[in-house]
Amino acid sequence: MGGHTSGELIGGRYALGELLGVGGSASVYAARDLQAAVGEPEWVALKMLHPHLCADQAQRVAFLREAERAAGLHHYNLVTVRGAGLHDAAGVLMPWIAMDLVAGPTLRDHVLQSGPLSTAQTAALAEGILSGLAVAHAAGLVHRDISPQNLVFPASDGPVDPGSVRLLDFGLADASGRTTVGSDVLLAAAEGGGIIGNANYMSPEQARGLPVRTPSDLYQVGAVLYFALTGRPPFPRRTSAEVLEAHVAAPPPAPSALVPAARPFDRIITHALTKTPARRFRDATQFREAVEAALLTLEHALPDTDASAEASEHPISPALVASERTSVTRVLSPARGGYGVPAPPPEPLAPDRPSASPGFLAVIGAIVVVATAGVWASLAGATSAPPEAEPVPTTQATPTGEPSLVPEPVAPQASPSTTVQAVSVPQLSGFLADAEAALRAAGLTLGEVTRVDSPWAAETVLRHDPAAGQLLEPGASVAVTVASGYNAVPDVAGLDVTAGRSRLEAAGFSVSSGDAAPDAVIVTTRPASGVGVAVGTEVALRTQPRSTATPTPTPAQPSPTPTGDTP
Repeated sequence: MGGHTSGELIGGRYALGELLGVGGSASVYAARDLQAAVGEPEWVALKMLHPHLCADQAQRVAFLREAERAAGLHHYNLVTVRGAGLHDAAGVLMPWIAMDLVAGPTLRDHVLQSGPLSTAQTAALAEGILSGLAVAHAAGLVHRDISPQNLVFPASDGPVDPGSVRLLDFGLADASGRTTVGSDVLLAAAEGGGIIGNANYMSPEQARGLPVRTPSDLYQVGAVLYFALTGRPPFPRRTSAEVLEAHVAAPPPAPSALVPAARPFDRIITHALTKTPARRFRDATQFREAVEAALLTLEHALPDTDASAEASEHPISPALVASERTSVTRVLSPARGGYGVPAPPPEPLAPDRPSASPGFLAVIGAIVVVATAGVWASLAGATSAPPEAEPVPTTQATPTGEPSLVPEPVAPQASPSTTVQAVSVPQLSGFLADAEAALRAAGLTLGEVTRVDSPWAAETVLRHDPAAGQLLEPGASVAVTVASGYNAVPDVAGLDVTAGRSRLEAAGFSVSSGDAAPDAVIVTTRPASGVGVAVGTEVALRTQPRSTATPTPTPAQPSPTPTGDTP
């Protein structure tokens, strides 16, 4: 039990039970609360910092900050912190945090053991996560580590109560606007190292070492819902570096490419996985409302339309097994275009943050003071200095850029007539339904709709004519071009796996290359090149090792000298 014995008393009230799990920085035990009040649970989960980290005062401080952050959060979808303290183990101060002991497997374990969730179960999962996040975000906290491992999901094959979903582990949570740059998973030191997080579920901005705000959590929820529906993360790759690059550059995959019954979630998930934070859902509440609307669609669907049943036709692939190597919260190298941009000052905690009892917060504060004795000044200088203001880049819209999911304001032009009130064409973005609503609100109508193949999800607005800012008579129509949801598989024969993967991902597809080396040569693909298939479809590569010319020895050197690679 990592140096601890069953029955050992921690904090004068918690008797240790069985070891429940071990993470990168701490172990979690079941513990019996010997001083539990009437009506309170007798058993708790006791999280204890690993012994080898306890000697470092900065690590102790960072560990106890989780209790400080979560102490004021009270919601049935969030784990409740019940206490925190320092345990004297033969002269070594070991910090601990007592939390609710939540029954049930993690979402990750449930999916790996029982398969993907049904669409109705996924909707309940989303409602639970987003309800809890709304409370955390209102308190000014960003979780930053939402993943299947940090969600408890009830083991059930039937309907799921959203209230039974529980979001765990606020160890990486912080005020909005801070980065996750550090040299250890506790962020005890904010300089050097790399990016802290779970590569499979990390937002593009977090992957690049940029400031992380509430839209980052919403991106992670979208990635988790994709996993729940398909049994795999959105961007399964061979290495963490490749995963992070995909989060930054690859088009969001639609779950219906793997599970057709998940189509009601396509728009929701691709919206949440948009690369630009400002173009995702406005907040957790808007996200939850979109899920509720999708649920109404599901209730009117045929009774045999079930995502989990269809997912069984797509068994867990080697890509998912490989993704287990990238599915842990740890220190990672940032994605290209990484950190170095000064972070803005963190946003202050909301004044209406749910409050814990003053006594409890005072106790935790006192514990932190004890844990930091002798190092507080240096630690504060390293981690608490306000970051510099983030420069605001100037961008211009381009025809090939990412389709906008949030309408951009367009300066109205002067009306050319004093008798007819001209109407300015709004910037149309998002999906076709959004564009139609924007036109209606502006006093215009939707004209001809053209669907073209592209890397984007079905019904995504790509362009419109007339363009934004043009003046039209009231009631005039605007033609819109949207994505069909399909694209042709590009020809990648002869390219190496790395180059071929990039081209296929840019076309909107996911890629399976098995155990092929990055420089292996692509022979064919399945589906074949030129075939039009749904965006998000997995394209399997058949490869062969790259051949190398026989080294030719020279008289001047006893060792053979390679003459170069043969294409």
